[in-house]
Amino acid sequence: MIVPGLLNRGDVVRVIAPASPFDPEMMAHGIVTLRDRMGFEPRHRHDIFTRRRYLAGDDARRLEEWREAVADPEARAIFCARGGYGAMRILPQIDPAPLLTCPKVLVGFSDVTVLHAVLNRAGLATVHGPVLTQLGRAPAPAVEHLHALLTRAPSPELEGPPAPGAGLSGQATVHPGRVEGPLLGGSLTLLAHLCGTSFLPPLAGAILAIEDVDERPYRLDRYLTQLRLAGALSGLAGVAIGQFTDCDGQGLRGVEVVRDWAAELGVPVAEGFPFGHEDANHALPLGVRATLVAPGPDEPGPPRLLFTGWADRTLPVSASPGRPPPSEGASPARPRD
Repeated sequence: MIVPGLLNRGDVVRVIAPASPFDPEMMAHGIVTLRDRMGFEPRHRHDIFTRRRYLAGDDARRLEEWREAVADPEARAIFCARGGYGAMRILPQIDPAPLLTCPKVLVGFSDVTVLHAVLNRAGLATVHGPVLTQLGRAPAPAVEHLHALLTRAPSPELEGPPAPGAGLSGQATVHPGRVEGPLLGGSLTLLAHLCGTSFLPPLAGAILAIEDVDERPYRLDRYLTQLRLAGALSGLAGVAIGQFTDCDGQGLRGVEVVRDWAAELGVPVAEGFPFGHEDANHALPLGVRATLVAPGPDEPGPPRLLFTGWADRTLPVSASPGRPPPSEGASPARPRD
């Protein structure tokens, strides 16, 4: 697995809209957070605000924008403006090879799950984290955590709450145990929609991190059943359950459906991790080795998801042409972001 290098203050980051259109004001708040609170230099195309029905422009525009961001010799990361829907439409034209040669960090979630999947499958680690329209309203701890994840390489400790950027704490153990494996996942809906395609990364031996928004409990059951019937969930090493926002109905909580399914697997499972469609969406690296600690009744501390493989990342795998590598250090129902 290729892990992109650390970012430094002043690094250029590209902002793209690979899926749905977005509120320009919310995007502006996200730009301010990237620039003023995180110290990066965001750039985007003038036509990023294009709208075509439920898409941020036609497929050709969004694909060209992706390729331009990937090829930008100055950019160290690619942030997505919003999820929503549409990234699946350009998957057949996404070539991971340039990012394997000159790695950049892809940051986003929700519909961006499909881009994570194709890049993780190809061997590139990515970051499941806030999109720009969410980043501007994110609380300080979530912003600090994302910044630390991108700019530092803290070593996660197996005991005690993880430091920002080193891992996440959950709320409860569903099935106790401790397991290590590649961390994969994202939106449960999108993972189910990738079933039967060549883009879903193999999940055997992986820790599956899942979240979702605005899905009724029976739909969550349907997505999990689809993945199970397709054999995609065979051999999971563990499950980290994130936020299932506005997923309740008919006297059921959506997370209960997910919890009951996960408990039947007999592998370590913990819930209540702060990633997903809430404002406090804490980032997690996908594709790298992680450790899931789900304490038993007699074990101290909360559940932990530790980014053990991400901590190995201290220098870039390769620098962009003509540029030296960066130095070390440095409510109501919600739409799909």
